[in-house]
Amino acid sequence: MDLSTIEKAIETKVYHIHSDMKVPYHEHAAQDEVFYCIKGEGIGIVDGKEVELTVGSVLLAPAGSMHTLKTDGDLYVTALLIPVNRIICHCKQVTYGDIRMAMVNGARTVEEIKEITGAGTGCGNCIDDIKKVLGLACGCKMITMEALVDAFNNGANTVEKLGEVTGAGTDCGKCKLLLQNVIDTRR
Repeated sequence: MDLSTIEKAIETKVYHIHSDMKVPYHEHAAQDEVFYCIKGEGIGIVDGKEVELTVGSVLLAPAGSMHTLKTDGDLYVTALLIPVNRIICHCKQVTYGDIRMAMVNGARTVEEIKEITGAGTGCGNCIDDIKKVLGLACGCKMITMEALVDAFNNGANTVEKLGEVTGAGTDCGKCKLLLQNVIDTRR
């Protein structure tokens, strides 16, 4: 990916978190998220570790980490979402994006991922990570593949209907190709 492509893919957001707001614990599988506290104070939680946020402090939620924000008052943060393609299988240099693309093309099992990408065919230490990628349809909304297939089997037969029923694809939208593949393959 060249610098221009990366610059265009970086997202910037400003969030106001208040005391009665519950930010779901979630992940961005293919983006690092950097929070910069611009006003107020609160807590950032990344993979279970709490970090105090005050004006000027920074919190990093690396791609694939579960994270959330909370406060007893008001917290204002600027968030930068920076695209990354983290390596899942170090033996074969298979990335998260490689596995997701295999899923978009119909792979749903570890064996299919092994066959298509080679991931998991070396030392095998990445099998649990492969299963995690395979199990999650939408990281923004934490929608499982099982929930997505269930919604499809119950009549949500378009990407839009799957989004309405499950919430998948309604945030960043990067999983919409996978939603379409579930419709096309019926699995």
